[in-house]
Amino acid sequence: MDSIARLITIFFDALVLPFGSHRTLALVVLSIVSGAAFALVFRAASQPDRIRRARNRFQARVLEMRLYPDDFVLLARAFLGALATQVDYFRAAGKPILILLVLALPVFFQLESRFARRPLRPHERALVTATLKSGLDAMAVPATLTGSEGVTVDPRSLRSRASREVVWRVESNNDLAHEMVARVYDVDYRFPLRAKWSSRALGQERSGSGWDSFVHAGLPALPDNSALASIRVSYPPASYRLLGAGLDWLAVFLVGSLAGAAIPAWLLKIQM
Repeated sequence: MDSIARLITIFFDALVLPFGSHRTLALVVLSIVSGAAFALVFRAASQPDRIRRARNRFQARVLEMRLYPDDFVLLARAFLGALATQVDYFRAAGKPILILLVLALPVFFQLESRFARRPLRPHERALVTATLKSGLDAMAVPATLTGSEGVTVDPRSLRSRASREVVWRVESNNDLAHEMVARVYDVDYRFPLRAKWSSRALGQERSGSGWDSFVHAGLPALPDNSALASIRVSYPPASYRLLGAGLDWLAVFLVGSLAGAAIPAWLLKIQM
């Protein structure tokens, strides 16, 4: 599973690379392309005739309820018929919806890992939080954090026994690439600290391999012998200027994907 996740991450790295530092443009284009691709996948996997018949029957039942609002028997029969048509609709559309869900989740996680947060600016601070595995005492476990040249790490750490967390404050002094090393006992965990926009996933959190490698792209997997349960970098939230407004990445993605899906849906008359 980790290998598949790495291949997906490399693929999205290649998609984002041509946009350079134009983050907003990259997000808008990828959102539109994703929406168009989702619409085409839905058309290829769906049964448009069955969907059309189910929609027509549903509309007929709704019209029947409007025509006989005072006849309880006819109204109840029309209402139950409308529910039955919805069952038929989900039988016809269930398969393509499931396929879309499977395809959309990696896209969502990859875009979220790149656009939900932004890299640090020069002399901007962030928190690095290391959560220890269950049973370990954060007050007693030896844990340190160091960084490459260009990063200032506050030697004072905040420790919480209840949450098993060790928190450091770091500051980027320039916009170069930085490497951090979290050392717990005698095991080192190396990870990047992003201070410059690139096509690669930012890497906000990592708690292991497997499914977590799909959800949190960008940080390497935790070592098997590590005492760490997770590690997290508190990058600042990103905002995107679009039509004069500052928007969250998810709002841009939703608008862009809907616009992208509408184009093939209109040209090919896709039944949804």
